[in-house]
Amino acid sequence: MEKNVLLTLMYILAVVIEIGVPLTLAILVVKKMKASWGVVLTGVLTFIGSQVVHLPILQVPTLLYKAGVIHLLPQQWPIWAYALYLGILAGLCEETARLIGFKVLKQKAKDFKASLALGIGHGGIESVIIGFVVLASLLSALLFNPQAQQAAGMSADTLAMAQTQIEAFWATPWHLPLAGGVERLTAIASHLLMTILVWKTVARGKAWGYPLAVLYHTVLDGASVWLGALGLTSWQLEGCLSVFFVVSVVLIWRFWVGEKKAAAAEPAAPDPVAPAA
Repeated sequence: MEKNVLLTLMYILAVVIEIGVPLTLAILVVKKMKASWGVVLTGVLTFIGSQVVHLPILQVPTLLYKAGVIHLLPQQWPIWAYALYLGILAGLCEETARLIGFKVLKQKAKDFKASLALGIGHGGIESVIIGFVVLASLLSALLFNPQAQQAAGMSADTLAMAQTQIEAFWATPWHLPLAGGVERLTAIASHLLMTILVWKTVARGKAWGYPLAVLYHTVLDGASVWLGALGLTSWQLEGCLSVFFVVSVVLIWRFWVGEKKAAAAEPAAPDPVAPAA
């Protein structure tokens, strides 16, 4: 079976982006901004916790359908309703998890660097998981050996199915894996922005931060579903979603600059008065 060298390189580049970018950002925020690894880990836990709630809730409409309570599965709804449903559900689960994470951190979430650290942990672990899944798929394709599988006792039907899957893997357009890496850059930037918005609510008392994060998440995920249903190619889809990358980066920068200016404007703490002799 002929292996596509260029496709392999693109898969490797995608894995480097998906795993390397969040790890690099985590190291930078800890080393350069003196954020805590504990805050990054809290971000990881908020993502895991959100999915523990999110994934079972996604199954509720199917259970209701089987019970005869509703007559259409979400996938059969109008595309706008399905996109809105998925977007709102993701937004509520993930932004609420971030809110809880900051509440648990208390004083450790006071500084702006905490928002970046938790955001990197939350969005980064998702990217790392995807990266390892892609890497596992690539290694499986590279190491697949029909003769060895047959000698190990794999049935002819299973072997034929596996060969079909591997052939489909190597038939993937060479540039397609890189689209997945680009998608992760948009996702990580968006996760950082949404985390900052939630942090604004907790640390700065800005009531608009949390609902705005839920709204942004809803629009982002809803747009992904809706645009995907239009039959766009992967690169056309990522081109449309790059708007969210630009908006996220610009707003992150503005919030960062604003926090630095606010910190510089704060009066310095007075030196303690020496006790009288």
